[in-house]
Amino acid sequence: MNNSYYTFPALRGRQGEHDYYLILCPLYLAPRIFLFDGVQAPPNWPPRPSLDPSKVEKLAQFIQSHPADYVLAPLVATVATEVDFAPANDAFPEIGTVKIPLRAKLFVQDGQHRRAAIEQLLTSTLGLDENTIAIMLIPDPELKRSPAVFTALNQGYVQSNASRRIAQDLAKPLAAVVRRIAEEAPIFRGRVDYEHTTISNRSVALFTINAVFQATQALLNVGDQEAISEAQTELALKFWTLLGRLIPEWRSVINGDVSPALLRPHYVHVHSVTLLAIGRAGAALIAAFPDDWQTKLAPWATLDWSRKNPAWEGRAMLQGRMSKQHLSIQLTANYLKQALGLSLIEKEKEGEKLLSR
Repeated sequence: MNNSYYTFPALRGRQGEHDYYLILCPLYLAPRIFLFDGVQAPPNWPPRPSLDPSKVEKLAQFIQSHPADYVLAPLVATVATEVDFAPANDAFPEIGTVKIPLRAKLFVQDGQHRRAAIEQLLTSTLGLDENTIAIMLIPDPELKRSPAVFTALNQGYVQSNASRRIAQDLAKPLAAVVRRIAEEAPIFRGRVDYEHTTISNRSVALFTINAVFQATQALLNVGDQEAISEAQTELALKFWTLLGRLIPEWRSVINGDVSPALLRPHYVHVHSVTLLAIGRAGAALIAAFPDDWQTKLAPWATLDWSRKNPAWEGRAMLQGRMSKQHLSIQLTANYLKQALGLSLIEKEKEGEKLLSR
């Protein structure tokens, strides 16, 4: 290593149209230079999953209890620059050394728990300084490939639930739009859970990304594979931003006066069934008043959103509990439409007849 570069022994390989490098990295150096932190990642990347502390602890304990014969699989990382590879000789041009600028950012795309376990061990276990770990290093100067690399290498994690699929989906236009809305609309910013499909009672999150996705899809009335125009994106962003100012309890959350966890037992509008119903009712409002829908939302500012309001029973709630049934969503949307002075279509009227029985 010199003053300008990290220098590692390396093998050069190729997959598809891209070179990659297998390098040997000292254990003590790996946690310092290979990042796995969503805050440090570019803002346009899908959110990185959080580490599982129990998994890190279990892995660290395994290595600590098997210091002579532990095995660590290679990390896979991308580096935000081109790298300089120097072959050792002409006879073996794929064997040599690779130089990486000290200021280059390197992001772990697979092996985040191994990296964290190494970091933990270095503070408590002697004798690891001379050990190494293999790194598959993929140059990605413009950081365009990195999200796709992560998704390809973490299919088990990504496919495990709907929120994770939306958080990491690079193909569906609506998924990208919803991630932008979750970052820019004040009511969602910093309050969206990207990993789970349900919100725990104590969670600081307000909604899951899956709930925001479904509600925005209903608002725009689009398929999840449809192209989304910038005008549609701005419309959705304006709608959710305006509601954040309009609904008193949402405004209190934005201002930091109350936490979502305190609202959840007492209000229906912090649950996914109501968020989806809001999206459906909002779509009907925009269709009826495309030019001045913003001014028509005022009745929702004074609506009684509390679970004590008997109007929610049989709609958002069944026997005092929030309901996610399809009919519950529709009946909740009906109530919200009527609060805005909108007429119900025949299918919606049929639902009201079922409720009256």
